[in-house]
Amino acid sequence: MAILFLFIGFLVVMPAGLVASDSSTDERLAAQYFREGDYERAVAIYEELYEENPSRLIYNNYLVSLLELEEYRSARRLTEARQESHPGEVRYAVDQGWVEERAGNARRARRHFDGLIDDLQARYASVVDLATAFETRGYTDRAMETFRHGRELLGGEYPLHLHLAELYEKKGDYKSMMEEYLDYLNEFREDMDRVRGIIQDAIANDPDFSRNEALRSVLLARTQRHPDNILYAEMLLWLSMQQQDFRMAFRQARALDRRLGREGELVLEVAELSTRNDFFEVAADAYQFLLDQGEEAPFYLEALVGFLNVRFLAVTSGYDYDRETLEEVEQEYIETIDRMGIRGTTVQLVRNLARLQAFYLDRSEEAIVLLEQILDLSGVSDRVKGECRVELADILLHTGEVWDATLLYSQVDRMFRDDPLAHEAKFKNARLSYFIGEFDWAKAQLDVLKAGTSRLIANDAIKLSLRIQDNVTGDGNTEPLKMFARAEQHIFMHRYSEAEQVLDSIRDRFPAHQINDDVLFARADIMENRGNYDAVDSLLAMITEEYAEGLLADEALFKRAELQHHYFENHDKAMELYQRIMLDYPGSIYTQTARSRFRKLRGDMVN
Repeated sequence: MAILFLFIGFLVVMPAGLVASDSSTDERLAAQYFREGDYERAVAIYEELYEENPSRLIYNNYLVSLLELEEYRSARRLTEARQESHPGEVRYAVDQGWVEERAGNARRARRHFDGLIDDLQARYASVVDLATAFETRGYTDRAMETFRHGRELLGGEYPLHLHLAELYEKKGDYKSMMEEYLDYLNEFREDMDRVRGIIQDAIANDPDFSRNEALRSVLLARTQRHPDNILYAEMLLWLSMQQQDFRMAFRQARALDRRLGREGELVLEVAELSTRNDFFEVAADAYQFLLDQGEEAPFYLEALVGFLNVRFLAVTSGYDYDRETLEEVEQEYIETIDRMGIRGTTVQLVRNLARLQAFYLDRSEEAIVLLEQILDLSGVSDRVKGECRVELADILLHTGEVWDATLLYSQVDRMFRDDPLAHEAKFKNARLSYFIGEFDWAKAQLDVLKAGTSRLIANDAIKLSLRIQDNVTGDGNTEPLKMFARAEQHIFMHRYSEAEQVLDSIRDRFPAHQINDDVLFARADIMENRGNYDAVDSLLAMITEEYAEGLLADEALFKRAELQHHYFENHDKAMELYQRIMLDYPGSIYTQTARSRFRKLRGDMVN
């Protein structure tokens, strides 16, 4: 008996299952015809499918197919029936007007749409639903009209500025888009971070700079019309920093600091951001402005540390520096430290002086003594001492004390687990292992660092991990990579002649090996440290031409542009190279800076 019931159940269930399978097959077939533009066959299937399953997708494809076939009477009946079965959904009322317009009844469609907007209820959801329905069918202007009318109905509770801003952006009316964002911020300043995030996304994705210029234009006009409204001055300062127009940002920060009584806080922010983006001249002027306020000013010490740091970076990162200039900077550090003493607040000065002495003036022993003094100080935090241990390990590695260096890196890694300082120490320890040819261990540590660390460390870890991965051949031959790692260690230790000998050997022994773009880049680094900038430019050009698809191409192109800009002062060539970065490598980490430099050279920024 049980077997009989099971058999009967099987007979009952199977036909239903077959119908479902046939329906699914028909829907896929109809969708295929629809995508291919074979609307006659699509309509034939959708008509039956809609009777069985009037889903929104089937309805939409069925309606579009009817319109494409100009079967307006059938389309009209479909939308009318849909409204009867879904009386609360305004999208189908919009579809009715859409059918009339497609049928050539423009006046009837216009009256219908006007009626929908006039009958709009003073409810936020009703306004958004109607506007969305219009936008879905391509009626962007009608959607905007709906939001504007809805704003009148709803008053200040739902201003709808953000919705309108999105539609203005869709139409390419960026000036009106920015007006809406600023109107919203005037009413809801507590939402500043969110709106700035939205605008930041918009101006970052702006290849012709039209959104950026629209925002600046609107802000300048509003600042003139409403000079007492601090919002516009704050937004101008923020925009200048987004655009990396730090000279303008410095001027704006000075004015805002005076108006708001911030005592130099905004100028300090501009100085620090300028330093991080290598705008050393602007940073130095900003720090000097703070120093001129006197030693009693609240940000005097930060300004002093920042100013000397910029002097150090400008000399060691720039072109055409000499030992005499380095010694001048060293003396400025020594005099300041002698005056202020070695204590917690001057640790950054001591670290910079130690780095300058060890890596640029061949005075490693003096540098080691300085850092050891910090480690012996009481009243200095463990974290600051950890930073000094990393600095000391760098110097020991520079002098060839590999094992002492790795012990210090490991110590900091253990002490500050899951902290950016530990990540830095772990990366440098992995790099040390790479230098001495322990590639498996180095790559394992680098792969750990590729996620969950600061962007800078993650990028460095990814870059070095890929170098190891890409240059260990299938047969296990690591000799070219071992030679290159040894050359990089020589470069780190400023032993450039030894590095060149190793790099030449790689080119001679492995002329077709893919590591040769790294070899060219390393040789460019050596030439830069020797001040031979013609050779640097030539080597970087070889990378961009011979290895355009390689990992180093965008960086080589950016360095060439910087060289043409700042050393050769060939601004036309620099602009050409900056533009190539924007066009050929839009996802590069150098693209934003390249765009800023290009605009400055073109004259968009007046410094």
